[in-house]
Amino acid sequence: MLDSTTLIKQTGEEVISDFALEQQQIPESEEELLDMVSDVVGYLIEKRLEYLMQVLYRLDVDEKLMRQAFAPDNSEPVNISLAKAIIDRQKKKILTKEEYRPAQPRDWFDF
Repeated sequence: MLDSTTLIKQTGEEVISDFALEQQQIPESEEELLDMVSDVVGYLIEKRLEYLMQVLYRLDVDEKLMRQAFAPDNSEPVNISLAKAIIDRQKKKILTKEEYRPAQPRDWFDF
């Protein structure tokens, strides 16, 4: 099972890759990760909303969470709500991969 620090680092690596960010430092804490993702999402909301929506779709972020983020009665800024949804989705993806990873690596001729 992954420890929380490793999970944060892997999530940061996934986000950097998913958003094609150049030379970002891998976040060490949940707060750093949230800051990084919310900054990127905020920029994309202002400058490249269509691209952001494509990435959210590709990441399979829950549509309900996306609608809540953009809702007028949302008490949080949109970029923070979306960043939390992205981080949660990426963490689940990493944990699922870890759960179903074979104990022993298999070779192609093992099939």
